Amino acid sequence: MRIAAVGDVHGGENLPALRKDLETLPPPDLFLLAGDLTDHDNVDAFVEVVDAVRSRVSCPIYGVFGNNEYTESHDEYRKRSGIPLLDDEAATVRIAGRDVRLIGSIGSLDRPTWWQRTNIPGIARVYEERVAKIDGLLQGGGLRILLTHYPPTHATMGGEKEEWRPELGSKKLEAVVLRRRPDLVIHGHIHKGIPFATLATGQKTIEDFDPRGAIPVHNVAYPVTRKVTVIEEGRATFK
Repeated sequence: MRIAAVGDVHGGENLPALRKDLETLPPPDLFLLAGDLTDHDNVDAFVEVVDAVRSRVSCPIYGVFGNNEYTESHDEYRKRSGIPLLDDEAATVRIAGRDVRLIGSIGSLDRPTWWQRTNIPGIARVYEERVAKIDGLLQGGGLRILLTHYPPTHATMGGEKEEWRPELGSKKLEAVVLRRRPDLVIHGHIHKGIPFATLATGQKTIEDFDPRGAIPVHNVAYPVTRKVTVIEEGRATFK
């Protein structure tokens, strides 16, 4: 199974480079878009990115919204892009002869940004409720992929300042990921981060040992990767 993923294209800023990457992309079984395909709610630019991907692949394409795809325009993004955009939702996708449960969300922040606190009443409660929603969606077995825009961990934040990390991602969701153990986590948003990390419980004693190993986490934000991320099952980056 081969999964391709990208986020944070930010419209025309990275679209020309993305087009070149797509020309040499090996055929994926699933293509995931991790939000912020545009800037400042420009629906036209979002559709251009989706169309660029669609013109090069024949596999299912799924995405999530980022903070640059404003809530009031979500219906327009869905209608004009023509792809499933998951908003605290799960979808079962049949790829490479297997059922994959894809859980998609913009994600959560442990501390809303100043702009959010000023302009979006109740946003802190929304984030708390979203953590609980994702927890519920991740229940169960089978092959599960968590796709978010905001990172559900600090592990891939790299050079981002420690004091700002609660406004960039969520340690509360990290606890959910460690408990529910999806097979793969993919996110965007972090421009100064690192492209890959793993999550594992502390295994200092035999009782703590988990034979399932670490959970792979990919930051597919284009400013970090400068390419479409390709993840293949059976390799170290995908169990």
